[in-house]
Amino acid sequence: MNRLPPLLAIRAFEAVGRNGSVREAALELGVSSGAITQHVHALETHLGIRLVQRNGRGIELTAQGKLYLPHLTKGFVELRAAHDQLEISKRSGHLLISTYPSLATKWLGPLMFAWKKQHPTASATISGVHPEPALEAGEADFRISYGSRHRFHSRFTHLFTDRLIVVASPALLARAGPLTNPRDLLRWPLLWVDWGNEYLAPPTWSDWFANTGVAVHELRRDLVFSFPAAAVDAAIEAQGFALAQYSVVASALALGTLVHVLPPDLPLPEAHFLAWSGAALEKPMGAAFHSWIINEARRFDQRA
Repeated sequence: MNRLPPLLAIRAFEAVGRNGSVREAALELGVSSGAITQHVHALETHLGIRLVQRNGRGIELTAQGKLYLPHLTKGFVELRAAHDQLEISKRSGHLLISTYPSLATKWLGPLMFAWKKQHPTASATISGVHPEPALEAGEADFRISYGSRHRFHSRFTHLFTDRLIVVASPALLARAGPLTNPRDLLRWPLLWVDWGNEYLAPPTWSDWFANTGVAVHELRRDLVFSFPAAAVDAAIEAQGFALAQYSVVASALALGTLVHVLPPDLPLPEAHFLAWSGAALEKPMGAAFHSWIINEARRFDQRA
């Protein structure tokens, strides 16, 4: 592959061609006319072709120079735009925080109000999506995710290890009466969550009953949700008992719209993590958010 010419030489020629004058190019770049001429000659020597020729008392581009110039101009426009975008990003206090939908609505969303109280001028967008964003491409500043998905990121740290607990609404518990035996739950709809095949298999209702010592040969799976938050919403509406992530029901437990019913609690086999882009901590609020969310998650980890 041919070696690229020196950037200073390319920049000098692009300025000459765009301005149509060595003098104007020198003024734009803040160097002498002689320096511009030397850089252009160096570029011509490197390429082995003439790019500029005399035209009376002035200069003009050769056919090869006219072919070369628009590509260089476009490239420098892109470079300037990239630089400007980077400067805007560095100065902006706005953060884009990504996580999967259920955690966005049930854990991170409520938690962000505490962040706003501490940082009233801060602003953030919470993006609830399943695919991992390309952080280094600017698709997000931070990502909170689960399991082995940290492999998609170069910077990450542990946040918390969640657990599954049995919850129900006060309205359903009022209809069900006192629940003293895990077998009592079998008289009511059980809400299931399908995590898919990507993760280590989390505990299910079958595992929960097995841990209580109740032998259940076959459990009906009448309602299966692909989003944990959907199962939690159904439980809040008294549609059944949910075996749900503590992170996803913590807010509802605090509000009293759900009640923790019976032990045992079953830990998830993998942990949640925080990932961030290389530029995230350079943002005005980036480092502060990074420290805050880790501290909040670890306090949550102790409660979980």
